[in-house]
Amino acid sequence: MYFTARQLEMLAHLHAALQEHGKAPTLAEIAAHFRFSKVTALQHLRALEKKGALTRPRYQHRSIELHWQPSPERQRDRRLPIAGRLGPGGRLDYVARPADFDPQELIPTERHGHVIKVVGSHLAADGFPDGALLIIEPRSKPHPGELVLATLNDGTTVIRRLERGAIDDALVPLSGAAPDRSNLVPARRAKLLGVVKAQVVRFGE
Repeated sequence: MYFTARQLEMLAHLHAALQEHGKAPTLAEIAAHFRFSKVTALQHLRALEKKGALTRPRYQHRSIELHWQPSPERQRDRRLPIAGRLGPGGRLDYVARPADFDPQELIPTERHGHVIKVVGSHLAADGFPDGALLIIEPRSKPHPGELVLATLNDGTTVIRRLERGAIDDALVPLSGAAPDRSNLVPARRAKLLGVVKAQVVRFGE
C-alpha cells in the first residue's frame, strides 16, 4: 500500500497526537494544523480509511483508530500528485482530485535499462540541455515516432526520431532544416542503442 507525502504527514501527525495525548485530534484541529479546510481534512481521512490505515467509528468524538505505525525503514512514497494543468494562453488550473504520478513508471523494467547524462550544449537545440538525464530503454526495434539513441557509421552518437518509410525506416533530425535525403539516415545503417523514454532536467540548485 502506498501513501502520498501529504497522507504520510497526516498519519505521522495522528500518531504523534495519540502518543502524546492518548486521543485523536478533532477534524477542526487537523484542518488547523495543516492549514486547510475541514472538508479537505475529511477527504484525506476518508482516503486513509479506504486504504486501511485508520478507522473512524461513527458518532464518537475523537474516535480515530490508527492502524499505521511509523518505521525507520519505511521509505517515503515516491508518488507525486498531478495537481494542475497548464493550458494554452498560460491558463493554470488546479484540480480538486489530482491523479498520482509515479516516477517509477518512467524507468524501464528491462534488466539493462540505464541513464545517459548529456554533457555540453551540443544537444540543446534538440531539447536536451547540458546536465539532462536521459532514461534509456535498450530496445533494438523502436516504433515509428519514438526517439532513439543511435551510433552512426562515423562513430558519432545522436538522438533521432524514427520514421517509417516506404522502403526503409529512417532516423530524422529533431531540429534544423526540414528532413530531406541529405540529412536522413537509414535505420539499418546505424546501431540502435535504445529508446529515449524520458529526460529529467533539474533547474537551479
